[in-house]
Amino acid sequence: MTWRALVLSVVIVATACAQGVGRQGPVTTAPVTTTASPAASGTSTSASAAPPGLGKGRTEEGSFRSAALDRTLRYLVYLPPGYDANPRGRYPTAYVLHGGSGFITEWVDYGIFTQADRLMGLGSIPPFLIVLPEGDQEYWVDHVIDRRTGANGEKWGTYTAKEVVPTIDARYRTISRPEARAIGGLSMGGHAAMQLPLNFPGIWGVIAATSPSLRPEGDAPTYLGFGAEFAARDPLALIRAKPDLARVYTWWLDTGDVDPWLTQATAIHDQLVALRIAHEWHVYAGDHSAQYWGAHVADYLGYYAKTLCPSAAACPQQAQ
Repeated sequence: MTWRALVLSVVIVATACAQGVGRQGPVTTAPVTTTASPAASGTSTSASAAPPGLGKGRTEEGSFRSAALDRTLRYLVYLPPGYDANPRGRYPTAYVLHGGSGFITEWVDYGIFTQADRLMGLGSIPPFLIVLPEGDQEYWVDHVIDRRTGANGEKWGTYTAKEVVPTIDARYRTISRPEARAIGGLSMGGHAAMQLPLNFPGIWGVIAATSPSLRPEGDAPTYLGFGAEFAARDPLALIRAKPDLARVYTWWLDTGDVDPWLTQATAIHDQLVALRIAHEWHVYAGDHSAQYWGAHVADYLGYYAKTLCPSAAACPQQAQ
């Protein structure tokens, strides 16, 4: 299937893309729940399946000094096939966050770059950049200050939104608009993929939350705070508090049918339904594990492709 055909075959919610970034108001078509098998993603095909001549992308590792955190942090960036051969082209970007492992290579281990080579090389999806920033084990959130717990206010959310994104825009040929940026992640990163756009609006336009780790107050890391401070960092509370802002985004939410946070993820799905916010909701077979995430990498890349690239003219764009 070509990526143009993929764009036309919106499986879940046709209104999710039609709504568009920056538009607000009620959604007239309710979201639809779907269930799929891990085998449906087809991730067993290797990058070598790409036809000759299309080439592969390449990966760079970089670092920069974070003023928000007063330390140097790394990132990996995937530059898609054609990036070097098209020096005037600008590309959308997916920022994909790791979980509590704290390693920027986590998504690489699940095959995200291999699958990008395969799908972009085959022409199944259009080219876009993939950025894997470093988040340690800090939930990608601005911590509270609490002497009782030792929380010292480290600004991991500010770092991600206000430093990682501008650094990538400055160093690579991105399309530096919200509708051309996605943020996704798994577990701890899935939590962040929802709370960051609601706390830092105007940066991303597409959300992809995978197996979000949604610990309740009292069981969550103490640097997320309590009471109003916890609510200001909790995805469900933020959606309830900022429904008009939540409507700005295009949403994806998936989890395993035996994931320990299935109930909490379902509550977010139910809240989006109640607010008539169009979104893709998937409950796949599986748990909270590398096997689950690796089985669906192609699904995640397909979602980024069709939301970041709604038309042939969108990906990439020629510099003016």
